[in-house]
Amino acid sequence: MSEPLFAYSMSQDAMGWAWSVYDEAGEIVASGLDACQDTAKAAVDRAMRHVAWIGLSGPGRRRAPAGSA
Repeated sequence: MSEPLFAYSMSQDAMGWAWSVYDEAGEIVASGLDACQDTAKAAVDRAMRHVAWIGLSGPGRRRAPAGSA
């Protein structure tokens, strides 16, 4: 079985760094907002590991909780 693929986006705004993690279908499976870019990237990495671990890449998935600061 192949590992699920995920993509992410990060953007800076007045509140900090917004990020989202997307599954293979382009659906958001986790998102958050962090004060600095390094913290946001670490949150993205954690979210992708978490989503992959609980296997939310198939039908019937639910949104993963975001760990934002």
